[in-house]
Amino acid sequence: MEVVAEASNGHELLSLIESGVKADLILSDIAMPEMDGIEMLNALRAKGNAIPVVLLSVLDDEQFSSRAFLAGANAYLSKSIELDELLFCIAQVRKGKRYFAAELSIRLLENYHQLFMKPLSNGTAGLNFVERELEVLKLVSEGLTNQEIAERLYLSKRTVEGIRQALFERTGSKNSAMLIRYALTNGYL
Repeated sequence: MEVVAEASNGHELLSLIESGVKADLILSDIAMPEMDGIEMLNALRAKGNAIPVVLLSVLDDEQFSSRAFLAGANAYLSKSIELDELLFCIAQVRKGKRYFAAELSIRLLENYHQLFMKPLSNGTAGLNFVERELEVLKLVSEGLTNQEIAERLYLSKRTVEGIRQALFERTGSKNSAMLIRYALTNGYL
């Protein structure tokens, strides 16, 4: 690898590119004076320049990483990464792939898990369903309509509607999708 140019802000970098400096990759900080890395990236992409860009930041907030990728970044790294991860990232980007820092990926997955995998209603985990409710719950998760469930279980459609409504109320669910999510996250399915 060879450093072909250095710039202290986004304006300088754009000027270097416009003056004919040829680079295979741009390694840039997000927080720069005058024009930050995301603004620079937006301007670069607006001019039709597809040079791969790896953005580095002390800001490990998902909002900044998301903005970076939406602007056209090929990679987003935390400044706390080890040299081997930086070199791996550069190699991946040079192959045409995108890269997101491993540490940030783990944190994002943990946040996703906390947000989307927690029970839907506080205090409802551990509900005891009767066998008929569990049968209806299973068939709802298979996508069957009330009429189809009624035919399969030899019940009236009205009875199935009542059981389904009771399941909604007991689990705090507003619709079938929420009911299924509740059942999955609490081990009923």
